[in-house]
Amino acid sequence: MKEERSVRNRTLWARTWRRMSALGATAMCAAIPVHAAADYQIGHISRVTFTGDHLLIMIDTPLPGNCVNTTYSWIMVSAANKPMLAFVTGLWMRGDAADKSLVIYTTATDGTGFCQVNQIDTQSGG
Repeated sequence: MKEERSVRNRTLWARTWRRMSALGATAMCAAIPVHAAADYQIGHISRVTFTGDHLLIMIDTPLPGNCVNTTYSWIMVSAANKPMLAFVTGLWMRGDAADKSLVIYTTATDGTGFCQVNQIDTQSGG
């Protein structure tokens, strides 16, 4: 009788442990933020072209959601963003563009017909 009760208690404990583990795993997954990538994309610069004062880039991943109507998948770095122009030009001329993963933040396609880059994150500390 005592042995039978001990087996039942272990079985009950094992079931409870499995349920609590499953509940904990579900709670952890629900806490992970989901990003729709509506205004950014992570990728590598695959092409660069210069037009007037502006710089146009292509990336090797799909465009952010707000860039669906941009001309031929080009994303524009405006002439007003001189530090970004210098960074992208330097990266491209050094030959490092294909090696550096970047987060490229954009604004929607505007009157120029291009999606505008408003921030580039290098994802690194140095």
